[in-house]
Amino acid sequence: MNIWHICIFELRRILKIRSVVLNLFILPLLLIFILGTALSSTMGTADDVIPDTVRVGIIHLNTDSGVGLGTLNQALDTFMNSPAVAEMVKVQNFTTEEEAVHSLRTGKLDFAVMIPSDFEQNMMMGKEARLQWIRGKDNTLNTLGETLFTRFTDELNRQMAMTKVLGPEVIAAMAAFSESGDVNPTSIAVINPGKTGTAYSASQYYAASMLAMFMLYSGMTTSTSLFGERDNKTLIRLQAAPIGNGVIFAGKIAGNSLLAFLQATTIILMTYWLYGVDWGTHPWYIVLTCVFITLASMTLGVIVALVCKSTASASASIQGIIVIMTFISGGFMPIPIDFVQRISGFTVNHWALQSFLRMMLDAPVGEIMYSILMLGVVCAVLLAISGLIYRKAGYRYE
Repeated sequence: MNIWHICIFELRRILKIRSVVLNLFILPLLLIFILGTALSSTMGTADDVIPDTVRVGIIHLNTDSGVGLGTLNQALDTFMNSPAVAEMVKVQNFTTEEEAVHSLRTGKLDFAVMIPSDFEQNMMMGKEARLQWIRGKDNTLNTLGETLFTRFTDELNRQMAMTKVLGPEVIAAMAAFSESGDVNPTSIAVINPGKTGTAYSASQYYAASMLAMFMLYSGMTTSTSLFGERDNKTLIRLQAAPIGNGVIFAGKIAGNSLLAFLQATTIILMTYWLYGVDWGTHPWYIVLTCVFITLASMTLGVIVALVCKSTASASASIQGIIVIMTFISGGFMPIPIDFVQRISGFTVNHWALQSFLRMMLDAPVGEIMYSILMLGVVCAVLLAISGLIYRKAGYRYE
């Protein structure tokens, strides 16, 4: 009896368990379908990512209080009428905040801007001057509006700082700014990490995410199998045969690795045929990514199996680890929090998801290989830890 005999026997034994087939093959396909359909409005094609014209309401101040305010409003109008900004923004003028808020609530506006009463005073005193936002219902359009007008105020503050240093009159500097339209709005762009005109859909996102997560669940099958031999007292019988502990251990790992590859092949092909998920044009990179995920899954299962004392504690531990890694890596929903994103860089799910998404978007090969390389680094760390624990604890009947 060699490693491959144990491997094939292990694979056949696992595939006879209905709950394993349900959880590893059918459940991920159902989740991809449900999440991809339910959240399709939050993700989509490039036409969805790059927003249409933003309807912006400008609340103008009364210019009777001074020439400065009139010049400021004129500078804002010049900025809004510049060709690059005019392509992105459709302006509606208002005299009161209540009118703009009403238009936002009724869906006639996407975003509104109001000049605070102390705006000119802050500029005259050398303080940072900011416009006041009134946000609409769409977060993407809100972000675009804030970016545009933050660029405007940043340029205005820079001009005022230069005025104080160089000494020309404030009104003359503002007039020159408004006439020249010195803001460069073309520096604001909406881009994707892949080819121009491409973006991943919800089905693609969750297909990649669920593939990574459920391949890791093969590690739980590994730990359960290792514990099962002990609990059923069959490990001592195997050890009585003329084969070493290492052969038994390697055979079980090989069998569960084949299960993970079979699972990945099924999910990729079924999502492509049933849901139309485009996995990109790099099949060998997909295979390499799946190899690393399988390696991470097996090492994670080995670590948990050798550290925990029972099947229940091992299953609970590995499920908790997988769910936490999937959550912080944005596997359930992208999390735009810098701290969480930094932590996710240490997880298998993050780099697996990034690798798949970059392949789906047909990103440059260098970007794809970087994500795969980082996934390999995480796997190498897990492999080293599992090797140390195996050398210390071993796999034997106790």
